[in-house]
Amino acid sequence: MSDPNEAITNLPYIFNDPNKISRKVNPKKHSFGSKIDKNSGEKQIYHSVKEIISPELIKLDTERVVRLIGIKEDASTSRQAIQFLKEKTRGQKVFMKFDIRRYDDHDNLLCYLYLKNKTFINAHLIKEGVAHVDTGVEFKYKNKFIKIMEQNKMFS
Repeated sequence: MSDPNEAITNLPYIFNDPNKISRKVNPKKHSFGSKIDKNSGEKQIYHSVKEIISPELIKLDTERVVRLIGIKEDASTSRQAIQFLKEKTRGQKVFMKFDIRRYDDHDNLLCYLYLKNKTFINAHLIKEGVAHVDTGVEFKYKNKFIKIMEQNKMFS
């Protein structure tokens, strides 16, 4: 059998893509819901919270700033929200889950943040009444977050 590279050079047309693909993230490090790589979704990557910038923005140990999906800062409870996040994440490992939209306008990774014990941080901020639901964008748990916020108002 002949050399495949030699056979390719004898073809009448050889496709050469001038646009090189540049990736922002390594798809093997994140699960994008694909069932092809059956081991991709089993392993969670855990991080530590390095800094709470605001109730919406958190800096992880990788120096990556992530924005919590569905969370809108309330100026009157901002300090309480930051304190709540510090208490919840102090000494804890966290992991991220993603929605359809991956990045905000400032190139921050959009995520749902969970503690290692699967405590849903985004939902807890709303449940505690220290943040509002960001109704200006569409996301997976929008109706759930709105329902939590409405229940808080009924019991307040």
